[in-house]
Amino acid sequence: MSEPLCGTYYPSIDSKGRMSFPTKLRDILGAEFYLCAGHDDSYIAVYSPAAFEEYRSKLYTVKGQKGSAIRRKLLSCADKQIPDKQGRIFITQQLRDHAGITDDVVVIGAENRAEIWNRAKWEEFSENITLEEINEALADLVL
Repeated sequence: MSEPLCGTYYPSIDSKGRMSFPTKLRDILGAEFYLCAGHDDSYIAVYSPAAFEEYRSKLYTVKGQKGSAIRRKLLSCADKQIPDKQGRIFITQQLRDHAGITDDVVVIGAENRAEIWNRAKWEEFSENITLEEINEALADLVL
């Protein structure tokens, strides 16, 4: 995957956990991709197979019992997805519970992955980042 994942999308999710995954993101991710728990309880991460393998490799750099616990937590609910003919994916109950997803979702592109958020959590997160914080973080970059 060389093209970055970008954009914000507002699909719906049905009571069975099926969601129409945004076409633009599907086109970049490919025919199959992986859903897994985000690092906190805010989102579900969506990776192409290559990006998922890179993510897994990085997790294995954390050694010892802590590394094992982290891998168990983050990978135990990982799920390979192949969208159906309507472009829908199935989000397991375990992943929905992890991110607090019920029926109002947001899908964002986040460079090397997509993220599926509970819409209210995304709006709160998004509102809490100020322009000053963004400018401070980007001050040393030449854009």
